[in-house]
Amino acid sequence: MRPILSIVTILLLTLTACGELTHSSKSSPPDKGPRQQLSIGYSLLYQQADGIPKLNWLIRFKDKPEEMAQVTDDLVTYYQQLAERMEKLSAQFPAVQIHAQPMPEILADTRKGIGVDLAKDIAPVVGKSGLEFEREALLTFYNALNEQRHLVRVMLKRETVPALKDFLETTRFDLDSRYQKIGALLSRRYFAH
Repeated sequence: MRPILSIVTILLLTLTACGELTHSSKSSPPDKGPRQQLSIGYSLLYQQADGIPKLNWLIRFKDKPEEMAQVTDDLVTYYQQLAERMEKLSAQFPAVQIHAQPMPEILADTRKGIGVDLAKDIAPVVGKSGLEFEREALLTFYNALNEQRHLVRVMLKRETVPALKDFLETTRFDLDSRYQKIGALLSRRYFAH
């Protein structure tokens, strides 16, 4: 039990250190108009797309039903691909800034604290297990998808570059479909009717 707790602690410290590095290396967008707001949106979306797959190391070793494993594996793969697409878009379109500081430091630190608590809750061996773990993990993904799909809708209204609008429209569709899939799974298996 002690070695597992040490491994989880090391993993949490590593995730926190990664967050600190990305937080301190971000630059602010150069202008103050609509493009700055879009830069904040792209940065938020990228941070989440890049960060969520890191949870895979925590949930990979948990016992979970096949349907949940399929959904979470799909999400992790999707987010990895989304982060890679955004990195390419950022290189192709200077207007797409994915490393802008998207929120005040106090809010970033608050979210980081929530992430650390979540990591403890879903960590192998020492975290929650069974239905409680499954519900918590799925609700975390569900809530993240809900925030992201609304973010993308707002960004779509402001984006003027046709190729970026296409990217956002595709992303909106992908997020909506995954949100609905997790909502259906939660309703079917984890909520009493």
